[in-house]
Amino acid sequence: MSSMLDRFYERSAHLIALLNSNPAEAVKQAREINLDLDTDERFNLMGLRAAILVDGGTLTHQQDAIEEGLALFRELHSSFPIADVTYNLANGLVAATGFPPRNANWLNHQELTRERRAEARRCFWKVAQDPDADSALRTQAWTNLANQFSGSYRLGEAHDGWLAALEIDPENGVAASSAARSLLWLYERGGCSELTRVEAILLAKIADRHRDRVIQYAGVQAAEQIAAFASKLGDAPPRSPHQDPFIRWVERERLTLAPVVELIDPNLGKLDWLMLPGILERESVAVGMPLPVFAMFNMLKSDFILARDLLWRASDENAWPATGRFGDTLDYATYGPDASALILAHRTALDLLDKIAVTANHYFELGQSPDKVYFGKLWRGKPDKTTGAHPLAEEVEKAIRGGASALYGLVELAEDYDNSAGILRSQKHLRNAGTHRFVVLHDIGDPANSRQAPEIEHHRREPFTQEVLRALRVARSAIQMLALSISQHEQGLAQRAGGLVGSLIVPDHDWIRGRDDET
Repeated sequence: MSSMLDRFYERSAHLIALLNSNPAEAVKQAREINLDLDTDERFNLMGLRAAILVDGGTLTHQQDAIEEGLALFRELHSSFPIADVTYNLANGLVAATGFPPRNANWLNHQELTRERRAEARRCFWKVAQDPDADSALRTQAWTNLANQFSGSYRLGEAHDGWLAALEIDPENGVAASSAARSLLWLYERGGCSELTRVEAILLAKIADRHRDRVIQYAGVQAAEQIAAFASKLGDAPPRSPHQDPFIRWVERERLTLAPVVELIDPNLGKLDWLMLPGILERESVAVGMPLPVFAMFNMLKSDFILARDLLWRASDENAWPATGRFGDTLDYATYGPDASALILAHRTALDLLDKIAVTANHYFELGQSPDKVYFGKLWRGKPDKTTGAHPLAEEVEKAIRGGASALYGLVELAEDYDNSAGILRSQKHLRNAGTHRFVVLHDIGDPANSRQAPEIEHHRREPFTQEVLRALRVARSAIQMLALSISQHEQGLAQRAGGLVGSLIVPDHDWIRGRDDET
């Protein structure tokens, strides 16, 4: 047995070295690996052959080699659905889809590859969420999942993913560098605070300090690119820690409504300063009042801020009036306004998704009746009866091709949320349980020991709190995508047509109310 393993490791080392020096030859030799065996050695060799074919095929642009390797990973995964095989399957799927072109064919590519990309997201998500998976695997799964989000303009979720990767491995320079580049791209578009650039510098320096880890995860070439990138940014200025515990919590949990996921600048006076851009007047004669979309966006922000505040206050049961008397159900369940606030915060955060869809339907003139708009259903037309394809709705495609690329992020987020196998489907299920039935939270003990009824879902309070945080981040990211897509659309309109810019007549609400000095 040991000699068999020795031969395998020797062959593996040889092919990996060959992959770096002559990838075409590595692919050729990988194809010569004999898999016609009846021993456990077959599965080891299958994994090695698949990995070399995928990586070598990517380096040499041999799509047939990538597809062959992907098929082997699928076969291996059907027998061994363990974390490392799931991770490799995801990487194979990503390699097979390739990089989206940076031109007018970007949307075509995203649509042609959407099923494979969705499967890759599910695989990366499964590994990232697996507490038993190796930490190196989990941090790379978060990094690659974030990269997938970024490619579809799901920039807030991408930043969350890169930071989750860094939480597992603070030396993950690949995640740090990707996050820094994303922040700088948004900073250079304009509208961000100076702290966006500061955080980008801090992240880039993390990447530069941990060159060995970058090489481990992404190779020598990536490490050299990151070092060059970091050297251009200079040093970040010092920051004083926030004194207010609420501000510290909001920054730590990434729950501000700013143009990007960023640190909090106390000089701005507001945590939630994301605003719509100037909007061209749609009417032929200006009526002297801002367009309705401003009211919609204000309410999106208001609801988000309330949901966040409910979560913050729910952490302290003494923050609520103790006016209720409850019968104990003898299962360590918690009852009272603090528990209800936690459940309501989750529901309010996810209810925002339908309202975001209503706003997008109105602004982009997608043509649906407002009372029939749902986040999971708005973006695509009816399936083709012959092919089964589910194309984008005509007006949605028109808006994206017209320059509102970030709108595609909402399309993809809706699929992850609404599809039965989507990575966010559990959030929708939990939201429906809290809306239409009962959710009961337990601070200790096993909820499975409660007396069960189909009308009640029992959850541990701390894991449920983490789900609320996740729901708030999803809502925050969706609002950011909506604002970015509107900004992109307005930039396109400004180049193609004249008109009155709505921002010229949309003053600050606090200024109008005489509260401009309040924080």
